[in-house]
Amino acid sequence: MENTEQTPKKHRTRERKGYFYEREEDAVKRYLTCEDETEKNEIFNTILRPAFTKMIESIIRRYKLYVPDEEFQETFDDTISFLMMKIQCFNPNKNYKAYSYCGTICKNYLMGKINQYAKRQDRSSSFDTEAMQEDLTDNIDYSYSTENEPKSAFLSSLTGLTIGKIEQMVNERRKFNLNDSEYKIGKALILILEHWEEIFTQMGSNKFNKSYILLLLKEYTTLSSKEIREGMKRFKEHYYLAKHELIER
Repeated sequence: MENTEQTPKKHRTRERKGYFYEREEDAVKRYLTCEDETEKNEIFNTILRPAFTKMIESIIRRYKLYVPDEEFQETFDDTISFLMMKIQCFNPNKNYKAYSYCGTICKNYLMGKINQYAKRQDRSSSFDTEAMQEDLTDNIDYSYSTENEPKSAFLSSLTGLTIGKIEQMVNERRKFNLNDSEYKIGKALILILEHWEEIFTQMGSNKFNKSYILLLLKEYTTLSSKEIREGMKRFKEHYYLAKHELIER
């Protein structure tokens, strides 16, 4: 009599293709709180460096962030050095993932390097500087920052006021009737604005910033572009009010 029993099929265990999981998240926390230099170096060399290496290489290739006239290795070395300097500002208690924070730092830095290269190229080109000056002074965003106070000081005041207004909305969610998407966007905006120096100052072009901030918001909130644009309407009013308040001073 034939044996009709079938041997159970062995299911292959899928290998995880990512590089930043709970092990790496925990390693970032331990690295930041560790006071023993030997142990700290061990955490970095065995866990963080391999993960950050894959992260930076992936960001450069995925977003085509190759710096012109610069070797790939030089770009990588500069980026990981900058990341290790900025990672000291990461606060695990704010419930944001180290993965998102570190990825944002790397992308901002690389885009800043490319932007700086473009500016150097612009300066070396034969533009009509007088015509450019007229265009800039006709724009209220530029003319205000040059005539009244340094642009960085204005941005600092503007972001500070805006953060305060958004924090009030987030903390009093029921009062302002924020839905889940709007609440997520508000929390993400606070994080982005708290790091405006890395994002706004390095980017230069307003159009470029808007596209990149949308990318950051999608990453932090996991919402679609349509959901983000709809939810942003609740916060734009407070931005313009803060800006008007500063200009009127």
